Amino acid sequence: MNRREFIRTICAGGIALGVGSVSYSWLQMEDEATMRIGYPLEKISGLSEDEFNIIYLASLAPSGHNTQPWMITIKGPKRWVVGSDRKRWLPAVDPDNREMMLSIGAFIENLSVAAGILGYEAEIDILGKDNFSAEIAEVRLIKGKQISISEKVIKERRTVRKHLLKTPIREEDINHLVGNNKNAVFYYPLNSNEGSYVRQANLLANKAQVYREDTQTELAQWIRWSKREASEYCNGLTPESMEMEGIVRWYAQHFFSKDDVLGKTFKNETIKLVEEQVQNCAGWLVVKSDSSTVTDLINAGRVLQSAWLRAHEKLIAFHPMTQILEEEPWRMEMTKELGHSGNIQFVIRIGYIKKYMQPVSLRMPVSKIIVM
Repeated sequence: MNRREFIRTICAGGIALGVGSVSYSWLQMEDEATMRIGYPLEKISGLSEDEFNIIYLASLAPSGHNTQPWMITIKGPKRWVVGSDRKRWLPAVDPDNREMMLSIGAFIENLSVAAGILGYEAEIDILGKDNFSAEIAEVRLIKGKQISISEKVIKERRTVRKHLLKTPIREEDINHLVGNNKNAVFYYPLNSNEGSYVRQANLLANKAQVYREDTQTELAQWIRWSKREASEYCNGLTPESMEMEGIVRWYAQHFFSKDDVLGKTFKNETIKLVEEQVQNCAGWLVVKSDSSTVTDLINAGRVLQSAWLRAHEKLIAFHPMTQILEEEPWRMEMTKELGHSGNIQFVIRIGYIKKYMQPVSLRMPVSKIIVM
């Protein structure tokens, strides 16, 4: 098998579906999972242990390409301002910073839950005037009632791309995910009229995006193929977080480069894998908001993260598929096609799984996201 044939077999696996079922014990080397488990608890001057732990748990939130765009400016004891690092924005797929603000919302939800776990209440004031504001939200921690949620729920949340079952989601489990957000979170079974639209639109949007040179170049910049890059940056996508396994992962780590992402073979195989993905799940979870103001985007990110944390105990996997909200005409037509007003902010592929895999996405040290 030559290099091109090998790439055709495995290269797009991480981005779309994650292939490579071959797994040999001698290939189970130290990897991102070990890095995640062994995360060093830093001592940062000016932060108490509780404050550090709250910020660390908040930083386990999801973000596009795992850029982890959040920054924390310490204003005083238990008083912080949340902002973002423009070097971790994604101008090709997210020129309006809509998705970045949603990620900040997920970060804030994690922060709020983590605060409750440690016996605090997080008072949040939105400061941002638009999606490019340097200061997005102020956080104040005050002593409050400790909540009974385990921090394990935050630590074990992850994106799952593979092995989603087509078993219909039970109504009681959907109600559990939705919680008190019945006007913001909606579920569409895979073969419903709405689910069929989302399935087809997702495939078409992926086809459109994969052949945009700017989006593929941006994606290539955020893939950390080698262990060296993973250790250096502690963010972005890795072969393991993209669910490559065994010899497939080993080959990608040692021989893939950014140029492979821009190649025709990679693009074509990505589309083939997306075709499989959109057929293999239980359906779609959609999160909407009344508008796309800063406040509404932050709230939508919080709503999504809240549902994602609740999915864990039900063994329901979440896989965000953002292309449908990044490409025209699907971005503009989707709200109407699904019969909603306002703005769709998330489209999540969901399904039961037999067991959760250990989270492996890289995380930046807390010291790198703090400004004193």
